Amino acid sequence: MPKQWAAATETYNNHLEEKNHANGSDTVKKNPQALLQKLGKIKVAVMNRVAKNDFKSCSGSETFWRRHCHAIELIKTKSGPGKKNSGYNHRRGFCADGTKQVSKTEPPPPWPQPPGIFSEGKHFHLHTFLETVKQIYEQVFLRPSGESPALKQEAFATMLLDQSTTLEESGMVLFKLYKELEIDRSMLDVLLTVHNGVKHLHIEYLQEHWAS
Repeated sequence: MPKQWAAATETYNNHLEEKNHANGSDTVKKNPQALLQKLGKIKVAVMNRVAKNDFKSCSGSETFWRRHCHAIELIKTKSGPGKKNSGYNHRRGFCADGTKQVSKTEPPPPWPQPPGIFSEGKHFHLHTFLETVKQIYEQVFLRPSGESPALKQEAFATMLLDQSTTLEESGMVLFKLYKELEIDRSMLDVLLTVHNGVKHLHIEYLQEHWAS
């Protein structure tokens, strides 16, 4: 579904740009990521109401939330219990890109992330992450195509900016690791450091290119 949203949004933006250009007006392009973020908030609201059996709205009526929460349960039932490949079956606790769905201690990574970085909602693969940093940096900054970034690129860049810190004295670029995720041991410990009492990953590639 996100691919269809992205394609539909691109088509809409192209038509809007043509129309505004003919009228001499500026164009503010729509962003499909905004829809994903809104749907993510609705999903959490529905899950909380189902878990608490609380369907009462501000007006005191239960009609609205019962109808919509019931629709979600029907979708889950039709997708079938135990079907791990179903896109609607989220009872396993992690999304199709491997990221954790809900966290009690920190916001989960924005969805959807590029493949191979997260798995089963509990593993963070450092080597794949660093390779993705290099790939996306080169695509966006070194060889830009002029096109809008894909949803996965945008979600990854958002996560990178939210979790990263640049130390003024040394210029080190540090990525704050997610506390609830296990890291693989394919990465040398020399790239792992503790900053403000929290474990971080040193991103040498960004340090070299941001300083140049």
